[in-house]
Amino acid sequence: MHNLYKPLIVMMASIAIITSALAQNANNYPSRPISVIVPMSAGGTADLLARNLAPLLTEKLGQSVVVDNRVGANGAIGEEIFSRAKPDGYTLMLESTSIATNPWMSNLSYDPKKAFTPSILIAAVPLVLVVNNNVNAQNAKEFIALAKANPGQLNYASWGNGSIGQFAGEIFKISTKTDITHVPYKSTAQALSDTLAGQVDAMFPTLPLVLQQLGAGKIRALALASSVRSPLAPDIPTMAEVGVAGVEVETWFGIFLPAGTPDSIINKINQTTQSIINTPSVRAQLEKQGFRIIGGTRADFSKYYLSEINRYGRIVKEANLKSSD
Repeated sequence: MHNLYKPLIVMMASIAIITSALAQNANNYPSRPISVIVPMSAGGTADLLARNLAPLLTEKLGQSVVVDNRVGANGAIGEEIFSRAKPDGYTLMLESTSIATNPWMSNLSYDPKKAFTPSILIAAVPLVLVVNNNVNAQNAKEFIALAKANPGQLNYASWGNGSIGQFAGEIFKISTKTDITHVPYKSTAQALSDTLAGQVDAMFPTLPLVLQQLGAGKIRALALASSVRSPLAPDIPTMAEVGVAGVEVETWFGIFLPAGTPDSIINKINQTTQSIINTPSVRAQLEKQGFRIIGGTRADFSKYYLSEINRYGRIVKEANLKSSD
């Protein structure tokens, strides 16, 4: 045999061994604990959803499913760690809309369109404009008037440059022709804490994150960035109802696996998660926490995921947002 062919044969043999090993692992999947990377802080909405699902996935899959928070850079740090994970199904990622905004706002070491395989779109929640109790505005119209009378003086918090909280704020500013300063934080928890304390005036958090604070009167909701009111907070008007058109922003949450993961594993995660969120008691619990259940096939999520990346690219241009790098 010619020496030129030997390296090629060795390489093909190696690929065959790896492929065979992955297939065997897929057939026995899962045979050990699974880690779910959540690129957002503990106490945030993504973390809340992950911790709701983890024990149920553990029960269904017969192996421990453990939440692993990897915080920073609006989820990009956790995403980068996940991009290096083995495609064997033992490292999942539960990520939010941030995965679609990060490519436009950060210089990433990975390509989100190629590094991650969408498995299932789980749920979505609307964002809500809230202000601390020191802000002299009882409703959205008064807040807009206050902002127009004091250009650049009011500010709003988000959980980082490129976060959906920033996108909501910038879309709101464009729609209302106001000048409100963006104050980025490293985590949702820090942003909310300073909003509650009066260090910043406003914020666009997810509704589930602030339900308890709203109920206790610690913060005031002015308008929901949704086309319809929420059954959890029926008294909060939508942006359209207060005369602000085009501000419909929600955060969605889905499970991803590393590119190259066997189809059987991706499908198993999809089907197992789908069966969990279709369970009436689980569905009722999540809806009570403010989640709108979605579900669907891998193909559904893949199509939606790519459309969201493209959508936020257009918004970046329209709002003239600058990269954090």
